[in-house]
Amino acid sequence: MITGNRTYFYYIIFLQQKLLTMNINTKTIASLLDVSAVRANSTQKEIQEFAELAIKYECKAVFVLPSFLSFLRNYRNEYNGQFLIGVPIGFPAGGTTTEMKILEAKNYLRFDVDEFDLMINLGFLLSGMYQEVLDDIKAVKEVIGTKTLKVIIECHYLDNDLMKRAADAVINGGAEWIKTGTGWAPTGATIENVTYLKQIVGNAVKIKASGGIRSLETIQKMVEAGVERFGVGGNARKILTEAEQLYNN
Repeated sequence: MITGNRTYFYYIIFLQQKLLTMNINTKTIASLLDVSAVRANSTQKEIQEFAELAIKYECKAVFVLPSFLSFLRNYRNEYNGQFLIGVPIGFPAGGTTTEMKILEAKNYLRFDVDEFDLMINLGFLLSGMYQEVLDDIKAVKEVIGTKTLKVIIECHYLDNDLMKRAADAVINGGAEWIKTGTGWAPTGATIENVTYLKQIVGNAVKIKASGGIRSLETIQKMVEAGVERFGVGGNARKILTEAEQLYNN
């Protein structure tokens, strides 16, 4: 949308040129998005709207809190949705016992969940209990088998050393992805923390950025930094609409 604001107009032109050089269009952007309704106040109506959005634009996944898994699965089946179904485990604090996380994982598998975003035991990590952190991740991965496991490390609370230790646990625990945050902390993904994560994980695991993903410009910058998936809530429609306007598709 071009407004009378000259600065915004030049921003749009600049962004369009940058994204074109990366061969990105609306469908590519959508394929990077996990549309997430995982706030305490997320409603069934919001989840249905997100599912409709995912079907329309071919978003990668829709994430919901566990109590809405049945609704989301039924909606996907009824409307032949191709999006993946995702759910968090131990969310949002990560402080539940490993045994409880195992029970969660087993329960959620009944709802045809494709991807699990496990909240790391942040208290253990901050306490230097690194073996316990690793064992927690391994236990959940063992339960879900070939299903995709992403581990949320909540970067807001970590310095570089702890991010490195968390990343080591994610890799050695058998997860496929490392995720920056829950979206519940004061800050989420930043260029600085995703760039650092890419440096330390290389290609061992993929990076999902979540928390603070509010614009197409942010996505473009983070893709350049090595991010391959984004957790996006209420800004998903805005981002996809902006992409449509840029590419007329």
